[in-house]
Amino acid sequence: MSTNRDRKNKKNDELTAQERQSIYNNSYFFKKKNEEAIDFLKKHPIPKEYLQR
Repeated sequence: MSTNRDRKNKKNDELTAQERQSIYNNSYFFKKKNEEAIDFLKKHPIPKEYLQR
């Protein structure tokens, strides 16, 4: 599971925020976790009283 295609041999500290975000968006693991989080929030919505804060 390599998402290092865009890194060009850079260390994590040397990557820009935009580069890290693109790696995150292209990662299968995080796509799956994002879908699971969306499904969870559909089943258990955040109460409106917390959203108004």
